[in-house]
Amino acid sequence: KFDHKVLVEEAIQGREIETAVLGGDRPEASLPGEIVTHSRHGFYSYDSKYIDPEGAQLRAPVKLEAALEKQVRELAARVFKTLCCQGMGRVDMFLTPDGRLLVNEINTIPGFTGISMYPKLWEVTGLQTPKLLDRLIEIALEGHRQQAALQHNRV
Repeated sequence: KFDHKVLVEEAIQGREIETAVLGGDRPEASLPGEIVTHSRHGFYSYDSKYIDPEGAQLRAPVKLEAALEKQVRELAARVFKTLCCQGMGRVDMFLTPDGRLLVNEINTIPGFTGISMYPKLWEVTGLQTPKLLDRLIEIALEGHRQQAALQHNRV
């Protein structure tokens, strides 16, 4: 009725874990957080994320065993670096009941409001928003310096 194509994705049973990432060639990952949806939605739907103020809750930092927390943070930084991201990003993954981590997506322009995950995750990691902004500006300026130093052939 709406299109000639349909996208079907496998439903993943597990916890939704999100990690903020900051940097360039040597990215840093925040403490992970967890999105917990309320039973009336069943999953992190559009309604639970944007419409229903009680639709979902962020737990930050999420309680994980130390080795698993380290694995989450390392995986988030590795995804960020592999995709050649710069500045900021948020890596979302699922933690399955059997302990597997599955990368769901990377958000390369995460929200940055008072209720957004990105600054909240850095805040619980110990980096307050003013210092986070300073770091993002420093990263952008360094990226600009590196780009400006490249030699460009003029035709």
